[in-house]
Amino acid sequence: MYAPSMPRRLSPLALALQLGLATALASHCLPLLAQSEARQFDIPAGPLGDALNRYATQAGVAISFDAGQVRGLRSPGLHGSFGVDAGFARLLQGSGLMARPSADGYMLEALPSDAALTLEATNINGSASRYGDAPDVGYVPSTSRSATKTGTPLVEIPQSISVITRAQMDAQNAQTVSQALRYVPGVRVETYGTDPKGYDWLNIRGFNAQATSDYRDGLKQLSNSYSFFRTEPYALERIDVVRGPSSSLFGMGDAGGIINRVSKVPTAEGVHQVELQAGNNDHWQGQFDLGDRLDADGEYLYRVIGVARDANTQFDYSDGHEVRDDRLYLAPSFTWAPDEDTSLTLLADFLHDRSGGTISVYTPSYGHASDTLLGDHSFNHSDQEQYSLGYQFRHRFNDMAEFRQNLRYGQVDFILNNLQPQGTVTQLGLAGFLPSSMANYMVRQPKRFDEHFQAFTVDNQLQLDFDTYGIGHTLLTGVDYARSDADVKRTFIPLQTAFLGQLAPLLLNPLNPQYGINVNRPTVRQVDYDQTIEQTGVYAQDQLKFDEHWLLTAGGRYDEVRVETDNYLVPSGSGTVKKHAFTGRAGLTYLTDFGLAPYVSYAESFTPNAGVVANNVTEIALDPSEAKQWEAGVKYQPTDRVLLTAAWFDITKNNVPSYRPVTFELTSEGEVRSKGLELEARVKLADAWDLLASYTYNDVEITKSANANKGNRPMQTPKNMASSWLNYSFLDGSLRGLSIGGGARYVGSTFGDDANNFAVDSYTLFDAAVSYRLDNHITLSLNAQNLLDEEYVASCDSINSCYPGDSRTVLGSVKYDW
Repeated sequence: MYAPSMPRRLSPLALALQLGLATALASHCLPLLAQSEARQFDIPAGPLGDALNRYATQAGVAISFDAGQVRGLRSPGLHGSFGVDAGFARLLQGSGLMARPSADGYMLEALPSDAALTLEATNINGSASRYGDAPDVGYVPSTSRSATKTGTPLVEIPQSISVITRAQMDAQNAQTVSQALRYVPGVRVETYGTDPKGYDWLNIRGFNAQATSDYRDGLKQLSNSYSFFRTEPYALERIDVVRGPSSSLFGMGDAGGIINRVSKVPTAEGVHQVELQAGNNDHWQGQFDLGDRLDADGEYLYRVIGVARDANTQFDYSDGHEVRDDRLYLAPSFTWAPDEDTSLTLLADFLHDRSGGTISVYTPSYGHASDTLLGDHSFNHSDQEQYSLGYQFRHRFNDMAEFRQNLRYGQVDFILNNLQPQGTVTQLGLAGFLPSSMANYMVRQPKRFDEHFQAFTVDNQLQLDFDTYGIGHTLLTGVDYARSDADVKRTFIPLQTAFLGQLAPLLLNPLNPQYGINVNRPTVRQVDYDQTIEQTGVYAQDQLKFDEHWLLTAGGRYDEVRVETDNYLVPSGSGTVKKHAFTGRAGLTYLTDFGLAPYVSYAESFTPNAGVVANNVTEIALDPSEAKQWEAGVKYQPTDRVLLTAAWFDITKNNVPSYRPVTFELTSEGEVRSKGLELEARVKLADAWDLLASYTYNDVEITKSANANKGNRPMQTPKNMASSWLNYSFLDGSLRGLSIGGGARYVGSTFGDDANNFAVDSYTLFDAAVSYRLDNHITLSLNAQNLLDEEYVASCDSINSCYPGDSRTVLGSVKYDW
């Protein structure tokens, strides 16, 4: 059998489909395959019917099919040298169809259920979507399920979306989700600098996105207080960033959007990888990704992912003690796929993180941070254990109807000890009780966070694909439910001037710090509550296609939220609050024949507001924050190697909590407006070059406030950001297997508080990567982040509270694949 040569490596799904199809047909058309000659093709991604007709003309063959077979389907395009049958397999990948040779040419028919499982996969570049959509080509994605919950080409979605592919994460060796998002427009990472606790401190379009944007496999990763589920990036296949209000499908969430972390799952192609990493800050890490079939037909599949890290961070105490960052992680999964219409995937993961806890540094002046740590290694530490169990089920009843159910249960146990700086002796009015030489000493208060958190989420979806009067419909209806139970305790040691013997050890001279003090375990309760939050949502969405060019996406959702709180600090601390909301969105896209897709859309979101209203009683007495967005943009994807996007947006978020001066009463009188422009380019140039580029202009303003901040820019929000990354791979010659990449990231200046009293300087950072594939099994790589070791302040949230950014990190690795 003749196998055409290819100028670039294909994804696992593409290769399996191609080889499997060839095998399935071999017994009927081996002579024809042997005579197939490879030709050069350049057919852009687009409607499947158009792509097939264009290919048949260029290949000089005939193809017969009914319009109904390809209605609503798109092809990833074809670029490079292919034989006739291999070209058809590439054009049809993910469609469930194949081109069968006949006496008159080729006929289109359904792909046999086992056609993709016939031969073993070889080395590949790019990865197929877990949903069977078109695979990513290097850094360039074609489809996303995150914005619509249906497998939709990106150019057809009337919303700004960025996809970080597995290829990009590998090239840049992202160690956290935040690091993977560094080159995405509209997303600000490190809003609280480098945090050994492992939180993803994020900001999308000017709005805090740490808690409300966190999704994994389409299900929200719920949180409460300091209990957040952490995500290991090595276990992800891709990360989808959906910008703008998204409550019409996902329920309560902030105005900036969502970030959906898509897990690796078992594949019929199999994966066998072991990697060892070492770097500065005594970083040692081992990880593996193993999976394959359990039977010849591929009905049963498994995958196991593991990570073990023993490392320090960039921080250390002046007496030589390091701040730790250790992790153990294990994620097994199993898939049962009895036929092409049904599959059940079971997923689990277990994580244990130990670190040096919260990092606070001495801030001697506005916007400038020192390297003096204000905690103490004898007390500061963080310990988190978490696990999750769940499944993803799908069954397609016929060509029109498919049901999907995703479910997950998880638990977090979190302990944090923190010596929290309260200010200097003078600032706290203690100068009269202590010697004048101690006027600038920092007063630190011991606090302990002890939290237990459980979360359950389930999402039921029914998708119908049909036509009415020449209009194609992808109708999605769904019901989802989420419940979280939090047991939150926070204790502290009071700072009592009457007992100077207890207070004195908690003072720190920032010019000559002394560490290793004995701090008693805090016992005075500051926070003690149990809280249950339930959310039920019903939603519907229709994606209508007119004459293959006009695309209308419209949907709405109704949510009910119930919050039951038992606050054990006050007798009146128990109560139940109910809130409800309806949100909607609508978008119109025009899809040209050459890959250009202008669009306009409107979307809404809502976020319930919780806060301490009075007497330390936690309530949701405030109106939920609501946001409305208008967005207009254009996407251009002429081939599966190019994706260019531009989006203009205008968001208004009202009922924003703010405190009244003097009384410090919490109200919902605030309003914030965010508007701006985002540009992004993801391009694979020829076969050797991969390019990323982005620019963000984000004008955010406090338009209403209970205090004097009206007209100001919110703290930690830059107006301008830009980034670029370029990677070159040697494909032949003596340097074949060598890959070199580099990037630059610019973050504009920000304000250190909402009053805009002082600014934090802008900064530009450079990254670099080099890798060399010795053979089909071994790859050596070296990555450097902040290559020039630029010292910078990532952000501030008050005059004496600033957060340093990442220092230079160098990691080398040896990867073995088989």
